[in-house]
Amino acid sequence: MTWSWYVICELIIAILGITGNILVIAVVFGRRSKSRSTDILVGNLAIADFVTSILLIPHPTVNSIPNSLTGAFYCKVIEGEFLVWTTVTASIYSLVAVSLDRFFAVVYPIHFRRLASRRLVNRIVFLIWAGSSILMVRVLFNNTTGATTGRCVYQRQERNLEILYGIYIFVAHFAFPTALMLTTQIVIARSLRREAARFVSNESTASFHNIARSRVITLTLTVVLIYVICWAPDQIAYCPNYVRSPLSRIDNALAICNSCVNPIVYTLRHKQFREAVKDFCRNATKRNTPIFEDLESQFQPEKSNPRIELS
Repeated sequence: MTWSWYVICELIIAILGITGNILVIAVVFGRRSKSRSTDILVGNLAIADFVTSILLIPHPTVNSIPNSLTGAFYCKVIEGEFLVWTTVTASIYSLVAVSLDRFFAVVYPIHFRRLASRRLVNRIVFLIWAGSSILMVRVLFNNTTGATTGRCVYQRQERNLEILYGIYIFVAHFAFPTALMLTTQIVIARSLRREAARFVSNESTASFHNIARSRVITLTLTVVLIYVICWAPDQIAYCPNYVRSPLSRIDNALAICNSCVNPIVYTLRHKQFREAVKDFCRNATKRNTPIFEDLESQFQPEKSNPRIELS
């Protein structure tokens, strides 16, 4: 195999993604939280990014592909990157699910507590993975086995079909999820602002709501904006001649960085996660304590101690 700059970048990102996301998986699912939807969805996001990171590990190019079902499977699923794009899509829509989860927890808290059962969240996780596989079925037709060359051959479609496919990927991977996530965060911000205004006469309580607003919005928006920064160049630059071009390599390298940054964000921006990591390292995990709690329980000031630390 050739160790080009792109291959080296893939290896570094893969190592960071595997290390960071396996830590998130171990910490989140080690708590065994009861019916905590956010924990389950964040854990699913980490699983998707973890599998993506594994699939990004550089591997030698196969010299000869047999013209058989095994060869076709390799060319379409492995070399054609169907698995990679399925896990990437699952990661994107897991992030969407987390945004929607926070939206309903903040804007419709009563209905959220009644409906957000573990069974429902598990069904959502299943739909994320099944839907991601369906969305990426088209990738299976990109590669075929060369009858005489013994190699995987990329099949270019007609220009109009390539353009339509580019629009489809742009909408499915970027425009729709980005619009949905940003919209939910705007509504959450407005809801928290109204909530803080109700306690304007109580300076201590209003202060807590202001902190809650800034902390929750900052954490979620940071993850969303990093997603936008990582994926925007690859999605906007897409055109028929863009696929597998040098520019696409650069944009793809930036896009796959999204698989390893979320654990870093959690560590820097979320106190409960930092404490959970410390407990995990000390083998003192609190099994029934959630990490990514709902907003009300996480930021509700205690009556007996209105100066409880929130940072």
